[in-house]
Amino acid sequence: MVFDSIESKDPASALQAWYDTELGQSLLATERRMIERALLNVQGNRLLQVTLDGRQWFCDSARARHGVMVAPKLELGMEENSLIATPEELPVQSAVIDILVLHHALEFSEDPHQVLREAARVLRPGGHLILLGFNPVSLFGLHSKFKRAIAAPWSGRLLGASRLTDWFKLLQLTSMNIHSDSYIYPIENSRWRGRFNFLKTLIKPIPLSTGNLILMTARKDVAGMTPLRPVWNRRLLEPLRVIESKATSTGVRRNRS
Repeated sequence: MVFDSIESKDPASALQAWYDTELGQSLLATERRMIERALLNVQGNRLLQVTLDGRQWFCDSARARHGVMVAPKLELGMEENSLIATPEELPVQSAVIDILVLHHALEFSEDPHQVLREAARVLRPGGHLILLGFNPVSLFGLHSKFKRAIAAPWSGRLLGASRLTDWFKLLQLTSMNIHSDSYIYPIENSRWRGRFNFLKTLIKPIPLSTGNLILMTARKDVAGMTPLRPVWNRRLLEPLRVIESKATSTGVRRNRS
């Protein structure tokens, strides 16, 4: 099986290899639709996407003038508007991002709390966080129990909406919307996967977020503060003026026009 060859890889490489499978492509298409739909409900000039798979850019539908991607390693076919860094240490100044998209950045991190702290730090007051991850309360979550010894995506620490909402509150993030999608049984064999299609009709009507993927939108609300545009440091990149690279960060940078 394809996963036998990726078991020893790091989470980013394993997740990328999984996205290249038929099952991975199916869920990737659903993820893209979910993020595009969420982006239609938020606005701002400066967007940051944080992902483990630097080949994927999900934000073409965003109403933002400038967009930058952060990924852990350089990839062939990577967007030019990219920085190489980890989700735990974003090379971005505080309170400058209008829209932040976290794509599976939490469940494969050794410190998901730090990832969210960084997200809250770089968002300006009134800015929006769009977080997409695998849902523990789903067929994916059930199947991952049997695949725990395998690499990503099955090895991730899946976080439910209730726990994430609690974490949001600690960081002055207000949960706005929760949406879940994809009700296929995530087994690699397409023939066997088809035999479980009947589960969708049983699970989807449940009045809970039970899809394999969960997307949460939150707004950064800081009590007593009015969202204002920051005074830019002239040393920052022109004309985006958002990224301040550290010595440990490399990559190609391009501002979206």
